[in-house]
Amino acid sequence: MPHGEVAQKSDATQLDSACVRAMELQLAGKLELAEQLYRAILQAEPRHAAANYCIGMLQIQCKRGALSLAHLKAALELQPEVSDYWLGYLEALMLAGQTAEATGTLALGRQHGLAGAAVEDFAHRLEAAKPHAAAAASPNLPKLAAKPAKPARTRRRGDAIFVRKQESALLTMIQRQNFDAALALARSLTERFPERGLGWKALGAFVSSNGNDAEALQAMQTAVRLMPQDAEAHINLGLTLAKLQRFDEAEMLLKRALAIKPGFAAAHYRLGMTYEFQGRFAEAEASLRRGIALRTGYAEGDDERSYSNLLFLVSHNPTVGADALFNAHCRYGEIFEEGLKSSWPEHSNSREPNRCLKVGFVSGDLYQHAVASFIEPVLVQLRGHPNLELHAYYNNVREDDVSRRLRGLFKTWRPVSFVADVQLANQILRDGMDVLIDLSGHTGQNRLPVFARKPAPVQASWIGYPGTTGLRAMDYYLAGRHFLPPGEFDAHFTEKLVYLPANVPFQPHPAAPPVNPLPALETGRITFGSFNRLGKINDSTVAMWSELLCALPEAKMLIAGLAPGAENKKLIEQFAAGGIAIERLIFRERCDLKTYLALHHQVDMCLDTTPYTGGTTTIHALWMGIPTLTVAGPTPAARSGAAFLGDAGLFEFIATDVADFVKKGLYWAAHLAELAEVRAGLRARLEKSPIPQAELIGAAFIHALRRMWTRWCDGLPAASFEIAGSDLMSQGNHDRP
Repeated sequence: MPHGEVAQKSDATQLDSACVRAMELQLAGKLELAEQLYRAILQAEPRHAAANYCIGMLQIQCKRGALSLAHLKAALELQPEVSDYWLGYLEALMLAGQTAEATGTLALGRQHGLAGAAVEDFAHRLEAAKPHAAAAASPNLPKLAAKPAKPARTRRRGDAIFVRKQESALLTMIQRQNFDAALALARSLTERFPERGLGWKALGAFVSSNGNDAEALQAMQTAVRLMPQDAEAHINLGLTLAKLQRFDEAEMLLKRALAIKPGFAAAHYRLGMTYEFQGRFAEAEASLRRGIALRTGYAEGDDERSYSNLLFLVSHNPTVGADALFNAHCRYGEIFEEGLKSSWPEHSNSREPNRCLKVGFVSGDLYQHAVASFIEPVLVQLRGHPNLELHAYYNNVREDDVSRRLRGLFKTWRPVSFVADVQLANQILRDGMDVLIDLSGHTGQNRLPVFARKPAPVQASWIGYPGTTGLRAMDYYLAGRHFLPPGEFDAHFTEKLVYLPANVPFQPHPAAPPVNPLPALETGRITFGSFNRLGKINDSTVAMWSELLCALPEAKMLIAGLAPGAENKKLIEQFAAGGIAIERLIFRERCDLKTYLALHHQVDMCLDTTPYTGGTTTIHALWMGIPTLTVAGPTPAARSGAAFLGDAGLFEFIATDVADFVKKGLYWAAHLAELAEVRAGLRARLEKSPIPQAELIGAAFIHALRRMWTRWCDGLPAASFEIAGSDLMSQGNHDRP
């Protein structure tokens, strides 16, 4: 980049990137070019601390210590919390022979918490220089500058100072979220100084975020070896091992991090995630609660993600009632919206009710994921609509065939996983979004703190999470009436409820096998099944299933989707506690979708989990002719199964409580001919329901967008409403897909 161009730019991110390039030039020995670039940066921003520090250290490297003083002092005054800035200034004072000033600076630094081996080294050097202090003041004696006894020691000290300078710059870039520049510098550090741990630690974190677990693992293992007392390096490696399903090693490292740094909230967060990956939700919830309790305040990053994760886990907890669950979500809103509402922007969007709308979708699940399978049919209907303009804010680094296909359905596609919340909110505001749709809720890749900043005049949540966001900035929540029956759940949402013909659309897998006859007619006994993820199968769920199985001694239970090679010891113990022997259990590992669907040929009826019921698994089972017996509970998460069954008109499979669940299960086990009839006609029944009618749901969604938008144009607050068939028939041409 021409230096003149640097001088014209004052954006902190651009200047940081230029500073990295200058450091690389300096590392390569191109000191003159590096100095020119540092000076260009300082011309654009004289208060750039890293550039001041770097050019000061370059002057020391070139044995121009006197020229370094002003720059190193400036860096120190700008960021006195950076220990390397103190050390750099002390080195310059020593080289300049200003031992009295160095002594005073060292004392001041210690008052600011400056400590460590390098500090003690300076203290010893100052002590050795004291006898010469008086002579240095006399013009008749040579001015004694501190000089090393051996050239080799000078080089070692110079290298140590230089690498500390680079590491300090790396931390500054990470703090400023200038991740591209930080990644480049981290790689440079590992190549030039492979025995220093910080570069490996940063590199591991960055490549892990980019989905390269193999490279991340190697870098993180190196960081832990070089930094055995660094708790953060241990938790980074622990989480990576957990993602690779090496859970025992992960747990050991995370507990080691807590031994190194007791009360480290981030270690509790990561330990909670490790438990969650294993379906140990009670332990995961306890770890997250411990981590959150250790925080005295909340900020962007771990705090927000961990609180969202806690809400997700609490939604699975059968001991938490509906009111307590809602209050926990409201608490999230109180914490993370605090201080933001007063700074919500005054939106200047044109208040024309019938104009083309800019609609933004924020999600980290626009790849091979259930959310993508539900939203894609709607996006296909919306694409090319003359009065809609679609924009994606993709909060993930994953790229696959699905994400590449979805990219073509949007006018713009912005990858935002490394963009800070405030920056993303400002970007959305600059993009002029009229309606912003959250597709995540309190799931792993959410950007709810962005919504808390109200970057769009109308904001709504849909599909990703069965429950309220807890945010007052979120205006609407989209649902189906069988999911959240009107009038029953309004008090448990901060948003206003908007009802579509169905909760979500569904596209059957093109390779789905045909529905087979009811297996029980041939085997003479009923086989129940569960295809839900392991985390939903808690003690309460197994106890409910076991009660039904005990009443049907010949019945068997197939549980699919288990980890390859797992011993399933916990599941076996849970069923044993309910009186069910292992011989009655059939375990099936995770597999591809075609094989997964074919497994349904072995099942007569599915049993749902509680209190977090099945979603995608329930609709797949229905398509394969298998109804799911479910309990419609008092929380949104407890009604996902009932939503699909209700849309398909299968109300006789929706129980009110455990006793009713067992009663209905016994009825169907005693009426196999009737169950076989349901199975044979279920795919045709489903085809007539609103669930697979993407055109209908797309039209309803368009109408809902226009209605929400019109209320804002009229200056009216958000209000609940339902899109009925008559609404779709009467809407104008501008809203037809």
